[in-house]
Amino acid sequence: ILCGDGGDWEEAEDDNGVYSRLWKLKVASKVMHFSWRLLKDRIPTRINLLGRNVDLQESRCLLCLFVDEDAPHLFLNCDRIIPMWWECLSWLRVSTILPQTPKEHFLQHSYCCMDGVIQNRWQTLWVALTWRIWHHRNGLIFSNEEFDDQKVMEEVIFFCWLWLKNMENDFETPSHV
Repeated sequence: ILCGDGGDWEEAEDDNGVYSRLWKLKVASKVMHFSWRLLKDRIPTRINLLGRNVDLQESRCLLCLFVDEDAPHLFLNCDRIIPMWWECLSWLRVSTILPQTPKEHFLQHSYCCMDGVIQNRWQTLWVALTWRIWHHRNGLIFSNEEFDDQKVMEEVIFFCWLWLKNMENDFETPSHV
């Protein structure tokens, strides 16, 4: 199932167009819902769970074990995650300073390019990477899996290709891949 029009989730006040930009992407509805929750800071990170009085033995990030796990840290600033963002930026041949909140980070992936096609690709990449980080982080908790940076990136490439192929009729995989 694909989601692309916002439906009941549209916000009355759209915070710089972040939600309307998100709804335009053609990704799986569960991924759209995840992204919306991430941008609203409604993901059950350890800090959010503690704020809801969930009894946890540990609040530190499972990836680095040094900093409390909130959304900005887990998805953007963790030492295990930053290299993934730099790799994605290198694919796009972009050099920038990355914002510190998920909403600003997503919007940066909207404003950096004026072309609608490139903008959609950037946003799709952002959604794919954050979703796969969350998936693999949950694998650590619920399945006792190891966090494999390379596997995360391989899945990001796969899902970006799948979603962009659905979004753009003439989308082709580069010949060097």
